[in-house]
Amino acid sequence: MPHRETLEEKYAQALLEVAREVQAERRIAEDLAFVGEILRAIPELLLFLAHPRVAPEGKEAVLAELKERIHPYTLNLLRLLVRHGRAGLLPKLSSAYYAALEKMGGPVYVLVRTAQPLSPELQERLRARLEEALGREVALEEELRPELLAGVELVISGRRLDASLRGRLERLRRALGG
Repeated sequence: MPHRETLEEKYAQALLEVAREVQAERRIAEDLAFVGEILRAIPELLLFLAHPRVAPEGKEAVLAELKERIHPYTLNLLRLLVRHGRAGLLPKLSSAYYAALEKMGGPVYVLVRTAQPLSPELQERLRARLEEALGREVALEEELRPELLAGVELVISGRRLDASLRGRLERLRRALGG
């Protein structure tokens, strides 16, 4: 059965197409990762942007705070999604954009889930090892997941590699018949 394109994939593809026209593909990818970080750090923000009873002017004021930090194309897409009641797509937009960018020969998008934040040095070492293994440039996005306990979980091109303590304990439990 053919893959049906999701809304976030359609928006991500459209954003990538206009970004290519001005050679801003990577800048916008960084913007979307930044927006994702904000949404993970402040979960209430998504609820605020998606809430139908919050005045559009209030939502606009919040988005306007990003004006100096993100590309105008990124900001315009955020405004469009919020205005049309599609703020719920924002958390998935970054990965959809990276997937579209990857298909066009851009860097391989790797979601790195860890229990504790990685230091910049560890991020760089991980990126270098992944680039060596994959033979392509890698774009990392970090997601904190305390329930992993320790270790790391990687999602590369939709495939999950679990090297977390939680994953090891779960595999041990299954092996022991529990």
